[in-house]
Amino acid sequence: MTILSAMQSAAVRLVGYRPSVFFTSSEQFELEISDLVNEVAQDICKYSDWQALTKVHNIPTDGVTDVFPTPDDYDRQLLVTDIRDMNGWALGYCHVPSVNDFIDYRLDSALGSWTIYQNQFHFSRPPAIGDSATFPYISLNYAINQAGNPMPEFASDTDEFIIRGAERLLTLGLVWRWRENKKLDYTGDQEAFMMLIDQLAAKDKGSNVQRSRSSTLTGRLNTRAAWPFTLG
Repeated sequence: MTILSAMQSAAVRLVGYRPSVFFTSSEQFELEISDLVNEVAQDICKYSDWQALTKVHNIPTDGVTDVFPTPDDYDRQLLVTDIRDMNGWALGYCHVPSVNDFIDYRLDSALGSWTIYQNQFHFSRPPAIGDSATFPYISLNYAINQAGNPMPEFASDTDEFIIRGAERLLTLGLVWRWRENKKLDYTGDQEAFMMLIDQLAAKDKGSNVQRSRSSTLTGRLNTRAAWPFTLG
């Protein structure tokens, strides 16, 4: 199902009519909804380690290189962060979150440790030829266009949301955010959004992002309350 239906449902609730187009419209309301739909989608994606956004990357190892770029569509590591050598079940690479600690680990070339900074993976020693360095990560591509290509944002009414069953969630998020921006009461809309996203995240069975919620639920979801952020 395309995002058009979610935006139209939000429009009916907000202004009482159902626009036929949004992204190609020059009308103020349609422009506002087109902008907000990406904000809402980004908040949803940051809320949980959704299975639909989870991908696996294999770092090419040559025995010499110890710094590797992140994948082009890299957003963040999963809540549980591991890089494994798939050729040896007992082998892997130890994650060192602190760059200061990682510098100390580099002094011992026998330790297979890694960290992320400057948007790159850094290893304490180069992974050997024949070894693998494999890890799952969360992709930033949540939109799918008509040609089936993944994209980092919605750009057309015909785009689809990669998280299945989240169209109603988009609608609720749009209603909440639009009313919030207009200084209107949005309490019930926000509560409905939070209830549904909790239900969808639980059914998705991905590892949930740890978060703290204010008692008034007035904070935005995307980076203010979510953890972990993108490493690096």
